[in-house]
Amino acid sequence: MEKEFVPYKLALELKELGFDEPCLGHYYTLDGEQWKFATERHLEFIDALDEIGKDFIVDAPLYQQAFRWFREKYGYNCFVTSSILDGKWYYFRENLNDREDDSEPELTPKFDTYEEAELACLKKLIEIVKNK
Repeated sequence: MEKEFVPYKLALELKELGFDEPCLGHYYTLDGEQWKFATERHLEFIDALDEIGKDFIVDAPLYQQAFRWFREKYGYNCFVTSSILDGKWYYFRENLNDREDDSEPELTPKFDTYEEAELACLKKLIEIVKNK
């Protein structure tokens, strides 16, 4: 189930960009170094939860939550699709706020799997917003 959630490093970058929606998953650390994944339900059973504090918990959004957040906050619409020509996966990204009526969404490099394309798309969105 953990694969449905944004990886720790990207979840941390999303937090730094202002992502603050409620999440079902979280990354936490008890020692400040090793980060572990837990669902909301599992976090309730960690004895040291009260001692952890907010600095040691990072919300882990689902991929769909992260993409929705970028769409609603910044106007970036993305989707992943495969090509019948080569069987590779691509992501398309368009800015709904800035695009002209006749413009086409950006086509990206090829990826071997859907998950690789989805991850690359999320990284690109984070990069774009950081550089604004």
